[in-house]
Amino acid sequence: MFFLGKQFIKPTVKLRILALLQALSENSRLSQTRLGKFCHTSSAMVHKYLAEMQGQGLVDFQPVDKKSYMYALTPKGVAERKTLMETYCSEMVQAYASLKQIVRRRLEPLTEEGITRVALFGAAETCEVVLTALQGSGCTVVGILDNASRKQGTRFHDHTVLPPESLAHLDAQAVIITSFARQDDIYRQLAAMPAMREKKIFTL
Repeated sequence: MFFLGKQFIKPTVKLRILALLQALSENSRLSQTRLGKFCHTSSAMVHKYLAEMQGQGLVDFQPVDKKSYMYALTPKGVAERKTLMETYCSEMVQAYASLKQIVRRRLEPLTEEGITRVALFGAAETCEVVLTALQGSGCTVVGILDNASRKQGTRFHDHTVLPPESLAHLDAQAVIITSFARQDDIYRQLAAMPAMREKKIFTL
């Protein structure tokens, strides 16, 4: 939930504390091993964090048997989880807003070229950002395409995901590739399609 990447969003001590508080708010009987998996850290570090949290009055160690404990959040721990979660959510919202602005700037050539009808290729998280970024831009999304057969026919933000060959029947002036993972492959795939002869291809 909290640990989304390895390169640009590095976990901090506060983030790991929030992850521990969140996990324990859902299940106070999680073992240190399971807490470590939830927080993407070692059992030894979980033990260290829990000891610090106990010292701060955030958790109460309650013996279950001779070998194990349950870690119950104290009222102070409940309040700390709420405070940290509010800060975390606020920062994530700000990051999402910045990402939308970046995508909007990348799509400015659409408006400059008078393009008002587009199809999106790649029904995943990045596509959601593009859909949001296009709101109020004057561009209408006429279809969403994806190579994955498991996605085709499913609903994605009020659109039914279509196979690539459906592009021939869409009134689109351009296709925006909304997949970073296979962007070059998709570009070559689109460029080879007869339906793309009079359509432009945009990448993010």
